[in-house]
Amino acid sequence: MISTQIPLNILVVEDNPADFFLLNECIRKTGLATKNVLHAHKLKEALEILETNNPDLIFLDLALPDGQGIESFNTINKVASHLSIIVLSGLTDKHMALHTISLGAQDYLVKGTFDETLLAKSIEYTIERKKYMRSASENAERYNSLIKASNDTVWDHDLRTGDMNWSEGIHSIFGHSPDGFLTGYEWHLENIHPDDRERVIKKIYHSINDNTDQWNDEYRYACGNGDFKIVYDRGYILLDEHQQPYRMIGVMIDLSDRKKREEEAIRAELERHKLIAETTICTQENERKQIGRELHDNINQILVTAKLYVDVALREEEVEKELLYKSNEFIMKAIREIRSVSKSLIAGSMKDIRLEESLLEIVETLKLDKRMRVAYTLPEKGTDKISADKKLAIFRIIQEQVNNIIKHSRATEASISLDISRNILYLVIKDNGIGADSDHKKNKGIGLHNIAGRVAMYDGKMEIVTNPRMGYNLSVEMPLA
Repeated sequence: MISTQIPLNILVVEDNPADFFLLNECIRKTGLATKNVLHAHKLKEALEILETNNPDLIFLDLALPDGQGIESFNTINKVASHLSIIVLSGLTDKHMALHTISLGAQDYLVKGTFDETLLAKSIEYTIERKKYMRSASENAERYNSLIKASNDTVWDHDLRTGDMNWSEGIHSIFGHSPDGFLTGYEWHLENIHPDDRERVIKKIYHSINDNTDQWNDEYRYACGNGDFKIVYDRGYILLDEHQQPYRMIGVMIDLSDRKKREEEAIRAELERHKLIAETTICTQENERKQIGRELHDNINQILVTAKLYVDVALREEEVEKELLYKSNEFIMKAIREIRSVSKSLIAGSMKDIRLEESLLEIVETLKLDKRMRVAYTLPEKGTDKISADKKLAIFRIIQEQVNNIIKHSRATEASISLDISRNILYLVIKDNGIGADSDHKKNKGIGLHNIAGRVAMYDGKMEIVTNPRMGYNLSVEMPLA
């Protein structure tokens, strides 16, 4: 019996009064609660009744004066597809009645072959089946609406047959034409970028074979125009009653725009850091120039004047000559030191001196330590292609690292190699000193931070190779253009 006790409203479309009487009597004998049993002799009358009434069930005779067979059913079903329909037919119309089932009818009965028991079951079955079909249709509609709202691409892969079904996103997002669209799994795999395909396939099969319930991956997927989009693909694996995977349902999300925004943000951040480094270095250079001018133009002149007074004093016999000679020696040393400092600070005017000459002076500074052997190689040509600012950057890098060697390395051997090849400048500075551990490489001092900043400012690369008691190797690559 039907679970609900709400009385049924029934419409019977039957032109034969005797057949209607027998059906109505049979309905009464079923014991089902009924409110109204409406009767229409013709198709036109049935349509008029449906305009003002909403029955729970329709009995439809396929042979009517104003409609025949499938035509009658299609006419009624067009306006009452939401209602349960049971087709009434004669023995000769049985095949036609079966056809109406495929068109949307819930059941059919052959006149004269059923009793109240069979009729009751048919009514119960018809109403329940229609209810489930309506629920499934609503769920499918909600499912499709959700897919459209998400703007993602949903797929369904039958692991037994290899067939795949896709949502509208495969056309609207990836531009694959429905005319040439293939549903096979192999077609899907061919659209995965060749560099990603093997990795993705292995991960999918690994998930399936391990009986996991889901997998996810990020890869490039081909569009209809040959371009590739970056997608995030997530699939859920369904298991049968034997706990064997038989189906995968998933969603493919287009990450291309998001990735593009992330890359643009990273580039902007790098440009910002580059600008900060460039500004910092320019500020440091201006400060060094100013200090250099002060040392050279002010303090140096004061010491030169002092030396003149000492020279005069040396010519006077009553002055203690030994003390004056010592004073003269220290003053000259101070002048040399100030000149050295001034030159290192004002060396920004690389337009006026050659890079090779400046580097040779740095080498000579290293050689002052008699315990250290120094080797160097300089390019025979090509330095004329280097801009003044880049020359200054190279000079500062070498100067900074040489100062590190002198202060910290305890080295007995050092080498400086500068080479130019294919518009790339290569700089290598080595020593055999005490080296440093990995923490030192991660936590660079101020000197190494300055070097790294100069290298980054000119889109170069820097590498440090060092270990305790194994020396220090600084390598720099910098484009000339």
